[in-house]
Amino acid sequence: SCSPQPSHAVMGQSTSAPTQPAAPAGPAETVNPLPVHTGTQLGLQYLCNSAGSTGLLSIVAPQTPVDADSGPKRAPIDLTLVIDRSGSMGRGKLAMVKRSITFILSQLNAGDRLALVSYDTDVRTDFELTACTEGEKRKMGAKVAEIRAGSMTNLSGGLEAGLKLQKKKTGREAVRSLFLLTDGLANVGMTTTPEIVKLVAGARRKDSSVVVHTFGFGDDHNAEMLAAVAQAGGGEYVYVEKDESLGDSFAEALGGLASVVAQSISLTVSQPGGMERPRTQFPVVQEAGDWRVDISDLYAEERRDILVVMTEGTAKLRYYSILSSEWVTVALACTPRELTPDEIAAVDLAVARETTAAAMMQANEDAACGRLAEARQHLQDALLEAKAVAGDCEDIQRLQCDLNECLETVQTAAEYQSKGAKKLQWIGGGHGKQRSRGAECAYTNSVQRKMKSAASAM
Repeated sequence: SCSPQPSHAVMGQSTSAPTQPAAPAGPAETVNPLPVHTGTQLGLQYLCNSAGSTGLLSIVAPQTPVDADSGPKRAPIDLTLVIDRSGSMGRGKLAMVKRSITFILSQLNAGDRLALVSYDTDVRTDFELTACTEGEKRKMGAKVAEIRAGSMTNLSGGLEAGLKLQKKKTGREAVRSLFLLTDGLANVGMTTTPEIVKLVAGARRKDSSVVVHTFGFGDDHNAEMLAAVAQAGGGEYVYVEKDESLGDSFAEALGGLASVVAQSISLTVSQPGGMERPRTQFPVVQEAGDWRVDISDLYAEERRDILVVMTEGTAKLRYYSILSSEWVTVALACTPRELTPDEIAAVDLAVARETTAAAMMQANEDAACGRLAEARQHLQDALLEAKAVAGDCEDIQRLQCDLNECLETVQTAAEYQSKGAKKLQWIGGGHGKQRSRGAECAYTNSVQRKMKSAASAM
């Protein structure tokens, strides 16, 4: 089996800036335990065996902070739910959405706030951001129970209204997010993916502290659009395939919000004379020869692995710490050294994971254009590479299992339209961002696992 990640990780030296208002908000592995450090700041680690070979830069979140008396410590949550109540939601899906909201209400406390926007042809604010006291939660639950399926799908109108609610700040520091829940295609208002992505991206440019997650119900929704909206919103796209996956989907999402430790994360890598673009599924920007990787947020116990090729260079990590309410900068000299077998295995696993995620995204692009044979070839090549990794650990087996599952969905055009377009985006995005995506996912943290246990009773 694969050896665990080394616990003697090299961590960068951090410096803290004076406290500033919270900036933008908004990912774990079972077989290879995270390097454990007990502080409140992120760690930065570099592993590379020789100059010019592929190296691994890892951003490592601290363990979930725990108060001896009250349990896990977290920031308050400001969450806006934007739900589709169009006619197609009447076929059992609206009932699923209502059960999701009931679960969310059960997990929020008086320090959190919840808002609800629902839409069909018309957009309605059912309630604005409201403190989740027991009395208010009962009122919210009653309003949710009254929602009925209606007519068309004004998705852009619902999104715009939900984002506007998050603009009404009270000066308090909170983890701020918007969940979009839908089963179909936008057919009123803005209806194209570029238009809706522009709406969300524009809102994020003005205030990147609100992270947008999208949830697609059933097999009829536009996965390409929801994935693009989530990418523009700094969040994740979740495929709610069936009723049985409902609890896990929302427990992971809400558990993530309840364990955010860092926001507005940027990792800048450079070396004299320049270097290749880092390999990652996160947005990458080139700045005067340096490369900057942007990550919206990090949950407790998560890590982000970025693949780089350099001889000797530097890495600078900057982020807003939710736990200490300050901007933090971590600097690290990236120098190759002889790696242990455990460390080599960690690099190999990261390469296989990134290759898998990239193959799924490319396969989706090819299949969407009708090139099913090319899509299958990308997945088969990634499968061969995963099988070639030394050892037979659970993480490598999971990559192989997911690649095989996705291969089954690109055998015919009908299979791709029904399942493949959703699973390639969802599973590929999960591996690319190292973020949880279902009951068998390796990337969940302790808070998410606790919420999933609570959700099992839904």
